[in-house]
Amino acid sequence: MPSFRVRIFVVTALIVGLVLASVTLFSWSSVLAFEGQRLDERLCDEARRLASLAPANDVDHLGADMVAKLRLKSPEQLLLAVDTQSGSDLLRSAHWPDGLDIDQLSWRRDAAAADTQNVSNPPNRSACALSRFDLAGGDWHAALVGGPSERGFVAADLAAIRADLLGVWWQVAAIALPLALVLTALGAWLLSGLALKPVVRLRNAMKAVDEKALDQRLSAALEDREFQELITSYNKMLDRLESSFHQASRFSADAAHELKTPLTILQGQLERAVQRTDGQALQLTLIDMLDEVGRLSSISRKLLLLSQADAGRLALQLRPVNLSDALNERFAEAQTFELDVKISAEVVDGLTVMADPQLLDQLLNNLTSNALKYTPAGGWIHWRARATPSGIELEMANFAPGLTPGDRSQFFERFFRGDAARNRQVGGYGLGLSLSRVIARAHGGDLTVEAGADDALVLCLLLPAGA
Repeated sequence: MPSFRVRIFVVTALIVGLVLASVTLFSWSSVLAFEGQRLDERLCDEARRLASLAPANDVDHLGADMVAKLRLKSPEQLLLAVDTQSGSDLLRSAHWPDGLDIDQLSWRRDAAAADTQNVSNPPNRSACALSRFDLAGGDWHAALVGGPSERGFVAADLAAIRADLLGVWWQVAAIALPLALVLTALGAWLLSGLALKPVVRLRNAMKAVDEKALDQRLSAALEDREFQELITSYNKMLDRLESSFHQASRFSADAAHELKTPLTILQGQLERAVQRTDGQALQLTLIDMLDEVGRLSSISRKLLLLSQADAGRLALQLRPVNLSDALNERFAEAQTFELDVKISAEVVDGLTVMADPQLLDQLLNNLTSNALKYTPAGGWIHWRARATPSGIELEMANFAPGLTPGDRSQFFERFFRGDAARNRQVGGYGLGLSLSRVIARAHGGDLTVEAGADDALVLCLLLPAGA
């Protein structure tokens, strides 16, 4: 479906095109009427000349002279006649059509003539009368002037003048119309862009909205009234959104903070209870409870970090960290696990990133544990670290059959688990990757899911290089 700007452009262009067509038709009609009036004036002049002369039989000479004066194409487009008051013909064109009777035509006085009396018996014999009639498909204009003893009649076909005007019009149109169309299209496109400028400004503002820019508001002072109402509604929506977001962030932070102390106390008491209990069954029960408390403590810590990041209060203590050493340590630790998984790594020595050591440690632990937890027996894990023009890139890939495109698109959503039963079995709860991405972005980098084989999960971590 075309964009709104394209629709505005098309409608505007059509309206301008219709206006241009209407103006062209009106101009053509006006010019044609003006030329018809000028032809009537020239016909009156020629009819007076005929009526005042004592014409001989040289009708061809008179005809050629009038054809030139009236700018006709051929003698057949001109009719001449001179007759006496008694009705006898003194001169008549050789191609005079049968059935054309001068006295049967509908005559009217020339508007410029002072005499307005009847033509059939005019007291002022020099007054000019005008008439129009159709003959052989042509539009003929005629003039009749009475002299002292004779009256002169001249008629010309308007087709010649119309053809001349049409030729001139096409010559002008060949240049003017393409230019007018280009200017119309350009004007319509600029007009549509100008009309949509406030909407584009609002769209860009919406794209820029995130948890760190909820306090940004748009000014409606210089906008039109309709867009002022739209921008005002948008700002009010942001007010409500900002208030709700801050309430949710404060709740998450407060809840995680309030849970931290009782969970720590509970964990300590359970540890002491395990040490003091002799019964094996009770010890196993207490150990299970201790594991669940540990899970709750881990969730609480991650929720606190996420809420701090959402509120823009995630404090970073940046310093150069040797990423190569950190990855090699985790590679060595991973090999100590008795897992039926092939683990390999390509880590360039001396890779240094600017990072908070504790948060970077949290990020790498999340990525490593995620790969170890969700790679089935017989699978593989491979990571590769290298320096790129954009920074230090860590690519972590593992064998992960059964992933759907929907799973890949939701990896960084909080509490998302693609296979709830399996994830519960390995202890995942859907916060690790979300927190990892937050930490990466807080450092000026990013964590993304890269395209790979259907049975592989490829995560790409980008961090700024250290000094």
